[in-house]
Amino acid sequence: MYKIVRKKELNSAVTLMEIEAPFVARKAKAGQFIIFRVDEQGERVPLTIAGYDREKGTVSIIFQKVGFSTNALGALNEGDYIQDFVGPLGKPTEIEGLKKPKSDIHEGEEAEEEEY
Repeated sequence: MYKIVRKKELNSAVTLMEIEAPFVARKAKAGQFIIFRVDEQGERVPLTIAGYDREKGTVSIIFQKVGFSTNALGALNEGDYIQDFVGPLGKPTEIEGLKKPKSDIHEGEEAEEEEY
């Protein structure tokens, strides 16, 4: 069982959840996904990993409530548990050598790039 440690409604249909899943958080990379099941009778649903915190052992997911399983997941609250949370799955996105803009740009400064 996997504990929901944070739940935030982004709008009426979209929810962010942070799930306690230390093994998944330890191994997760950009572009991978998980498969969850709310309970033993639930269907297996894949969701993209939206973020992870290796130190806290948590994985963030963002989902839209459109079907039975995502509505059931959305009905759960912080402190509740999900039956299955399997991952990370899939081939990670290759980001080695790509550049990203620095995030601490101040007005009047030019953006610098740094490698991932």
